[in-house]
Amino acid sequence: MMRTRVPPIVGLAALMLTSQVSLADLPTEAPSADEGTVLLWHFDEGEGEVAADASERGLDGAITGAEWVEGRFGHALQWGEGDGNVSVPGDLPGITDQFTLECWVRLDAPPTGDVPFWAADVGGRLGSMFIAIRPPGALYVAVQLGSQRNWLVGARAVAVGEWTHVALVYDGPAAKIGTFVNGAIDLEFDLPPDLPPVNFEADRPFMVRSYSGTDEKLVGAIDEVRLSSIPRLFGHQWTARAFLHVLRYRQELLVTQHVPPGIPNAPVSYRVRVTDAEGQEVVSGEVSVAEVAADRGVIPAELPEGTFRATVTALLADGAEQIMVDREVVFTPPDTALMAIDADNVTHVGGERFFPLMAYHVRQKDLAEVADGGFTIAQSWTTTYPPDWERESDGAGFLDAAWEHGMLGVGGGGGLKAPEVGERMLTHYRGEPGVAFWYVDDEPHGPGRQPDDMLAIHEQWARWDPTHPCFLLHNRPAEFRRYSPACDIFATDSYPLRREGDTDMMPVALYTRAAVDAVADRKPVWIALQCYTTRSTEESTAGRDMLPRLPTIDELRCMSYLALAEGARGLLYYAFDDTYYSRGGIRGVNLAEEFPEFWAGMKGLMGELRGHEDIWTAPYADLPPPTCSNDAIVVQARPLSEGEAVHVLAVNPTREVQDAWVQLAGFEGEGQVEDVLSGRTVDMRDGLIMDELQPLQAACYRVPPVPG
Repeated sequence: MMRTRVPPIVGLAALMLTSQVSLADLPTEAPSADEGTVLLWHFDEGEGEVAADASERGLDGAITGAEWVEGRFGHALQWGEGDGNVSVPGDLPGITDQFTLECWVRLDAPPTGDVPFWAADVGGRLGSMFIAIRPPGALYVAVQLGSQRNWLVGARAVAVGEWTHVALVYDGPAAKIGTFVNGAIDLEFDLPPDLPPVNFEADRPFMVRSYSGTDEKLVGAIDEVRLSSIPRLFGHQWTARAFLHVLRYRQELLVTQHVPPGIPNAPVSYRVRVTDAEGQEVVSGEVSVAEVAADRGVIPAELPEGTFRATVTALLADGAEQIMVDREVVFTPPDTALMAIDADNVTHVGGERFFPLMAYHVRQKDLAEVADGGFTIAQSWTTTYPPDWERESDGAGFLDAAWEHGMLGVGGGGGLKAPEVGERMLTHYRGEPGVAFWYVDDEPHGPGRQPDDMLAIHEQWARWDPTHPCFLLHNRPAEFRRYSPACDIFATDSYPLRREGDTDMMPVALYTRAAVDAVADRKPVWIALQCYTTRSTEESTAGRDMLPRLPTIDELRCMSYLALAEGARGLLYYAFDDTYYSRGGIRGVNLAEEFPEFWAGMKGLMGELRGHEDIWTAPYADLPPPTCSNDAIVVQARPLSEGEAVHVLAVNPTREVQDAWVQLAGFEGEGQVEDVLSGRTVDMRDGLIMDELQPLQAACYRVPPVPG
């Protein structure tokens, strides 16, 4: 099991870098309105149906379904199982790139886990921000920044029957989101750079206790609701953080970081040290903050199998030191005879380059259909077990059945988290050729699924089976850096097309880019793409039929090439068959059976991708990142070198024709290049490819080598 201890501080000035809480700033009394207050409901009226706003904004709330009770300070509002909330329409002035949303809450019943499964909206919402409580009582928060949905889950459980102060803080200039419980930091999230400010939906009211007064409602009491246009940190200081990756397939240690802009006494370098069980130093090295920022924070480390202690110590600007990482490392070198990952993040199976094209949620009866569709990996909808498993399950023998159909299978599922089951499964398939990877977890969050928990699973599974890599998927970019060390292959997903009017597919590019950045492009990044929908089974849910909508094949093709252009080395498609899901008047679908035309189009797309898999599995070219004068065009940052030619992708994710003038460094003279996707030839002059791309079109330019 992983152990993490509180980092010791060396030097007084290092206090500014750490999570110190000033007791004077803890919320031990009722808040008062100040210049940063946008809305403040004390709920001290004790009667009536109006909650007076104590700020200068006059945003009085309309109360429904509540009774007045004794509060944390003065009076409060309490709700039972019935409907009701407090809401106010109108603008919330001053909130752009910073806010604090806070309140006191007393749960009278825990979230049930029933639909809707978080079932306790406690702190209000306006289009793009909310606090809820999700089983087993952890904070579930949201901040919408442009097309970036930051849905994040805290680590600490909120107790039933006790008044608890909860807060959500967004600080755009510091690139931070924080959740606070009783004034203490719960979790601190690092945001990717260059995100837009908070975006609000027009005419969406601010609400407390329930979004619409009916569903996702808290059973309990709420007091002292305050929304502010400033970050209130309750004495906490945002922290600079470092993360340590053990790159098993590269024999390297990788340091990544998040340093908030303007943080006082910031790190200038990191010293990495690894000691064995006897305390003898086996690896040491130092990397500068500039090297880490440039994705070069790498220390060679040829570790043998064993248990080690790894530390990362920051040298601060004033000369003091702070231990940023101090943990046990259970290391198992990979056996690469069956599967390997090279320095270009390409997967090799049986010594041959392998292009991952995976279908999620496949039943054994459909393996032949999925294999015929061109997929190279199949993932079961349920836990996978050995063929001789005692209980009947579609997951029993799934890996063997996928291999018989010419595909690799994915080992995973919640059942493998039981140690005796996991050990039996992984040791059974140790050295067997039909396994693509072991699925450590999918979108982990909350108590029991924190990064240390994932690291422990990764290390244990690698010990049980060193012949196959471990894989982890996370869909929250603010969590990428924390969770990405717990795997050999890191993945994300992005499903941006919910309704017919949704046309923006750039989240696919942004999520892929953020995932690649989180691992400094030193691990393979794969991405799951949207190809699923649901159907309504009841009249009451008819409005949710076909939500999210299926993308068109042109949209799915565009999303696939967007991911490849941003550095993905594998493409996953969610999902082939979700018919196992039927709940609350909504059920999943089987693509081949219910949408045969769409499935036929997907098979065509898989054939197109497979037809050029030598390119997608090629090494990186030794070439500076290409540029494009049109910001609407996504251009591959790291071109690929297949044979003697260089290949570079350009993608138009918009619904309009776009100029695509792509500049490559180091090329002189005039000539033509081929777009291998369409067969067109395009003029190039001194490395400038002069093209025009149709809506949703992608081009992969084959550039001949520079003469001489």
